[in-house]
Amino acid sequence: MFLNLLKQRAVDRPEVVALRGENRTWSWWQYYEAVTAVASQLQSLAIKRLALEADNSPEWAIIDLACLASGIVIVPVPPFFTAAQKAWILSSASVDAQIGGERLAGWHEHDFPYGRLQVCRPASSVPLPPDTAKITYTSGTTGEPKGVCLSQSGMFWTATALASALDTLNLQKHLVTLPLSILLENLCGIYVPLLAGAETVVLPPSHIGFEGSSRFNPALFLQAMRTWRPQSLVLVPELLRVLLHLHQQDAESTQSLRFIAAGGGNISAHLLALAVQHGLPVYEGYGLSECGSVVALNLPGASKPGCVGRPLPGIEVRVDRHQQLHVTSPANALGYLGDAHPALSVATGDLATVDAGGFIRIHGRQKNLQINAFGRNFSPEWPEAEAMACPAVRRIVMFGEGLKRNVALVDAFEGQQEQARQQLMALSAHLPDYAQPHRLMFTSEISSPGMLTANGRPRRKVIWQSLHQHILTCSEEEQ
Repeated sequence: MFLNLLKQRAVDRPEVVALRGENRTWSWWQYYEAVTAVASQLQSLAIKRLALEADNSPEWAIIDLACLASGIVIVPVPPFFTAAQKAWILSSASVDAQIGGERLAGWHEHDFPYGRLQVCRPASSVPLPPDTAKITYTSGTTGEPKGVCLSQSGMFWTATALASALDTLNLQKHLVTLPLSILLENLCGIYVPLLAGAETVVLPPSHIGFEGSSRFNPALFLQAMRTWRPQSLVLVPELLRVLLHLHQQDAESTQSLRFIAAGGGNISAHLLALAVQHGLPVYEGYGLSECGSVVALNLPGASKPGCVGRPLPGIEVRVDRHQQLHVTSPANALGYLGDAHPALSVATGDLATVDAGGFIRIHGRQKNLQINAFGRNFSPEWPEAEAMACPAVRRIVMFGEGLKRNVALVDAFEGQQEQARQQLMALSAHLPDYAQPHRLMFTSEISSPGMLTANGRPRRKVIWQSLHQHILTCSEEEQ
């Protein structure tokens, strides 16, 4: 599917730039030639399942499309996973080849233009659902992430629906900001531009501003915006906050932007309103890997504050008696690796409401619902999202389950602890008592490696296990 479309682009626009990296460009014809050449080489080695462990680059996109073109199941390996998680991916998916990553004992290396290619025949293979084209691993909250099996037709359907929804904006240049190993950017950074005939700019993470898995350098992001002048971006909440700050300091650096998709976690309504008020074209969306990544999205002329948009045309949603959102989509996954039971409807685990206009409002995760010592229920994602509008707060995680007073673990920006305290106290005045951060505990540990998922969501169980004694003590302290 994608190869046929790429070929058509190559025939229609052979000299137009399609893919741009730090030091070189690929025209549509060169892009097509590179994909077919890699597909041919991988096929000649009789590879069935290929793990791709590499930082963002144009070559990542070429390898991904080459696997889809040749019928090889591609297994993206997030670079921020631990060594144990990466090893789990190789074994659980029964991969027989790997590009990038560490040298593996007993694996044979082959000449390859885009990194280290190693091949090994596994003794046995875990069966996959028919039509599996990609296995994307959810970061989850455990040491062994789940592999979600996706079909090429499902990914093509989502990309087509998105490209159609954005067609009137005539987007011609997308800057990849998130790891391509995350399905959302894989979709929006490779497939949607291909369908739209747009140029994709793919830079090393360090050139976007990423310093490791949990630190970000706004100055480098600003430089990338000034240099490449993108028309579209996909941002998680923290990057949206950075972009708004840059926009306020240097509005010219963001003038090229026509569409900013924001998602990957709860976003402060105040932050979104502030971004829109300052003229940024920000639109919140919602999705999950099990449903092909994107389920709903606000759009120009069809946007509602506090909501994640309407479902893409062809997707049906409903809310059950427990307020859990269910999604029926042509892009629903084929099942989890090792438990291939495709569901016509996916229970998302998210608490939601759907209004008369079809707009979805997400209230939090069902499993994160907390009940304090006085029997009041609240979803911590709500006050956490609102707290991200506080300029001095880098990250916040709240606990209240069984506690007399909610405890907020706060990672403040360097030298701004007192400002963070004052800002959070002001925020509390606008929240009901049961959802307020009654006690503040300042710690940078919640931003350390292993404490966050790929999209920056807190691993609550891991954080609790590490800091629960301090949390309990803090809750009992008199102030």
